[in-house]
Amino acid sequence: MIRSRLIAPPAVEPVTLGEAKAQARVEHDDDDELILRLIASARSSAEQRTGRALITQTWEQRGRPQGGMIELRRWPAVEVLSVSVGSGPLDTEAWRAELGEFPEVEVLADQNAEVTVTYVAGYGGTAEDVPVPIRQWILIAVDTMYELREAEVTGTIVSRVGYVDGLLNDYRVPVG
Repeated sequence: MIRSRLIAPPAVEPVTLGEAKAQARVEHDDDDELILRLIASARSSAEQRTGRALITQTWEQRGRPQGGMIELRRWPAVEVLSVSVGSGPLDTEAWRAELGEFPEVEVLADQNAEVTVTYVAGYGGTAEDVPVPIRQWILIAVDTMYELREAEVTGTIVSRVGYVDGLLNDYRVPVG
């Protein structure tokens, strides 16, 4: 079983408060804290739907290598910080990393033990590094959550615009 956990979350969000307020046509500051929470929720949802880290963040992944390989779950991987077996780190000569899309770590020694890989993933450290379609999806999600704040909507016909989720299609990480 592979287990992943976020070690260091992103330092910034992929869209700004100003961008989200413009999308939702909000001209006052009363709901700024709410909108900031909605931005974080939308980013998290986009990351879960795509399997990607949008802004640079650090992940730890534990599991047993399959054929000596560990596929990293968050894309794009940009740096492997450490590879450990048991309680000790492996020398860099004992493993090899393939970064970017389809990232994986090949463990050259002790392939039957549980391995812990600590790595950095994300498009970069700023909102501008995130692909525009993903940023647009986040803005639409924030606007929708802002407008429809209740768990149930009464007396209104609401339908999803078909293209919205398609904005994420090219960025979904293949499963399996």
